[in-house]
Amino acid sequence: MELIRKLTPGDERYLSDESRVMGAAEYIAFPTSAEEIGSVIRWCADHDVPLTAQGGLTGLAGGASPARGLALNLQRMNRILGLRRDDQGKYALRVQPGLLLTQLRKALETKSFDVRGWDEASLEALKTVKPGALFFSPDPTEPTASLGGMASCNACGARSFLYGCTRAHINALRVVLSDGRIASLARGRDQADGRHVRFSCEDGSIFECELPSFDTPPIKDAGFFIRENMDLVDLFMGSQGTLGIIAELELKLMDAPRHLWGLTAFFPDDENALAYVRAMKGHSDAGVPDFAYRPASIEFFNKNALDMVVRQKAVTPAFHQLQELPENYNCAVYVEFNDDDPGEMIPVLRALSAVIQAVGGDIERTWVARDAAELEKLLFFRHTVPETIDLIVEENRKREPCITILSTDMAVDDRHFDELFHIYKHDLMQTNLQWIIFGHIGENHVHPNILARTKAEYEEGHRIFEKWARDVHRMGGSISAEHGAGKIKKRLAQIMYGADKMRDLAALKRAFDPKGLLGPGNVISEE
Repeated sequence: MELIRKLTPGDERYLSDESRVMGAAEYIAFPTSAEEIGSVIRWCADHDVPLTAQGGLTGLAGGASPARGLALNLQRMNRILGLRRDDQGKYALRVQPGLLLTQLRKALETKSFDVRGWDEASLEALKTVKPGALFFSPDPTEPTASLGGMASCNACGARSFLYGCTRAHINALRVVLSDGRIASLARGRDQADGRHVRFSCEDGSIFECELPSFDTPPIKDAGFFIRENMDLVDLFMGSQGTLGIIAELELKLMDAPRHLWGLTAFFPDDENALAYVRAMKGHSDAGVPDFAYRPASIEFFNKNALDMVVRQKAVTPAFHQLQELPENYNCAVYVEFNDDDPGEMIPVLRALSAVIQAVGGDIERTWVARDAAELEKLLFFRHTVPETIDLIVEENRKREPCITILSTDMAVDDRHFDELFHIYKHDLMQTNLQWIIFGHIGENHVHPNILARTKAEYEEGHRIFEKWARDVHRMGGSISAEHGAGKIKKRLAQIMYGADKMRDLAALKRAFDPKGLLGPGNVISEE
């Protein structure tokens, strides 16, 4: 088949995502349309060849690393297909799954669209748009993520504290099923009837199956989404290419905030930072002023993370522009605000100052970014943490190739977060491992990272993660709040769901994928 070719020695980059999980495949395909995806899938079904969908290869759970068979790379499906404006003046953009978030942002910021093939209604809607007036709010750490990849694991990022995860910003999907049929699903139109799924395919045929009898965790989660009477768009988001392949998406666009600013506060102890975060979320402790404003994001950095960046700055030229940290720092919390008026910053900053001082911080040792240029410096500091982790893991892999990124993104509700945070610290401090804690503390899922140097440390890290998965399961939380379970966290997913629920999920997958060809090794165990 012309679309499919054998892998060659120059194709190794398609065998691994950012998790450093090295996969294997015999074939690769680069489709450019939903119809071509269907042709590839039918060939795979005819020849019993499993396939793994890939986008930007930025995932951290091994979901895009092919286990075997064919790598279905969607990078050439990177077009913006049209624009729609509804009766309320809201805009929606139809895109292919291989479009990168950076490409989308540039197109919206500069109003630079390739309009070949756009219909007349899309061209008319485009005339009403000003450069930089619209934005797509999901903000994963890696901006070169593809839109299809973001949807497949319901990616979130820092600003989801205010705006929600990718799922909240997808109106419709076009999906290719395991037999090559194509279905177009729209939010609010295509819904389950209780637990019964029924929808029409574009060839006129009908697909039907039953949902599992349980609901997935009612908190931020990057995995399967199961509810009675659910929107069927949500069934494919978080399924990581195991139920069907996303071929098109309609994105919900928002009015871009006109003023972005942020503040990084340093604290003498983690307990001070936790009190500060509680106030930011509207749950101030006794003696701490109430905080009436809603940040776009709240990010935490423990001392180990700050120390790691300082060390890396000394040896990495690209990091030399980082700001100097205050003396005697222990931990830091970054908050960002998205406003329409620069004048709104003053009362918020006053309220922040009062809270910082009340919880034991020092306003004089606080970084404030009052405009986009200054904010970029704070964001650069935040992004150096995962970049430094990548550098360290890559160096450790030279000595021990089995090592991958060991990072969790478990999440619990507000009632249980402090307990989980202290479990993380207690368990890690009992070891001789190198570790850091940073990330999205506003939504109760910081990222403990274990920087394994040996195979023994790598295996110890996995044992600790499994212990945490049992703790999180007890608290009713999720083992993967934003990156998906992929292959790395499949064992953690088994712990979270338990055997009975995992069998129900496996039955759902068999209904969509009877031959088990889609996303082999992702999330659902084959046993």
